[in-house]
Amino acid sequence: MGTPPNADDYIILKIMPDGGGCCCTHCWPETWRAVNRYIAPAGPIGHEGNVLLGYSDAKFVLEGHESGPEIVLYLGVATASLLAIKAVLELFTTILKNIPQDRKHQSRIRIVKRLSIKGEFKEEVILEVDLPLSDKMAKELELQISKSLKINEPENP
Repeated sequence: MGTPPNADDYIILKIMPDGGGCCCTHCWPETWRAVNRYIAPAGPIGHEGNVLLGYSDAKFVLEGHESGPEIVLYLGVATASLLAIKAVLELFTTILKNIPQDRKHQSRIRIVKRLSIKGEFKEEVILEVDLPLSDKMAKELELQISKSLKINEPENP
């Protein structure tokens, strides 16, 4: 990912069904088909797979897990690139808009942020989303993703 050889400062954004449930390519086939179309030609991502995605100067990893998809970014890249924020947001929107095709009932999804800083982990739920994704919730998602990826920016006085 172009990170320093000993880098361990990462942010992970994860989509998790509230109450659990499997999110693999077999249980969410339409969602993962849409994701693979979105990430082409970098993919496809397979069952429990991952792929390195690059957007201009920003690179991040998309991982597929049964517990939910994860996006892994190196903090130095995530906080420096508006393109990374835009790409992550578009990927999350693609996933969230397609989940209802695989889950035939209304669902609640949690977006979880996990930080790994010098080997210490901190985890927090940054947003709970009822599906299908409304325009209002899409704007809130954009705000929360942007805030989560700008953690090293100084506060405005």
